[in-house]
Amino acid sequence: MPVTRILPALAGLAVMGALVVGCTAAGATTASTAVPAPSSFDGEVPAFDGPWADWFTTVFTSENATDAQRAILADEEITDAEYTQVRGDFARCLEDLGLTVQLQPDGGFTIDDDGGLSEAQITGDAVPTCEARTVGSVAMLYEQIRRNPEQKDEATIVVACLKDAGIVGSAYTAAEYRRDLDAYTGLDWDASAVRSCVDDPLGLLDDPGITAP
Repeated sequence: MPVTRILPALAGLAVMGALVVGCTAAGATTASTAVPAPSSFDGEVPAFDGPWADWFTTVFTSENATDAQRAILADEEITDAEYTQVRGDFARCLEDLGLTVQLQPDGGFTIDDDGGLSEAQITGDAVPTCEARTVGSVAMLYEQIRRNPEQKDEATIVVACLKDAGIVGSAYTAAEYRRDLDAYTGLDWDASAVRSCVDDPLGLLDDPGITAP
């Protein structure tokens, strides 16, 4: 049973992407509850001031965040070791439920079960529960920082990549890209060249650098 994490550019430019979907045998998708919840956090919040400060604040103050996740976020840096640790914790949480998990270097993962849980139980309960306890939104934030460290405008950098690849003409604009993205039209979104620009618009991920535990 494959489970795939998709990048926020295809989930909608207005939503930073702590989104996981599980693909059922029939090809349907179900979304997890990983998107940060509205905050009622009343503790001390670090003075985040880097390019991703707004999202560090959002994730840190989310009602979904655990103390362990906040400890990782507090210095406004998610290290390779911290990313690997929370992903390993996520896999072990699922393995404790009798599932076999294979973590992928790009942030995705696949799950095989022994028949003890139904697909609905895995995608609707096990995955979101383990995710909330372990990776939360930390992993997705790490992944987004790696592909766009300065948090440049998403549409602008994707369009620049599409132009460099010869996929769109010189007159194609960021506004047109946003329109096409919202309607999921205009581009061949399943084409590998388009996916490459969406997934890695700045060409920074050729060497993933992370070994899945």
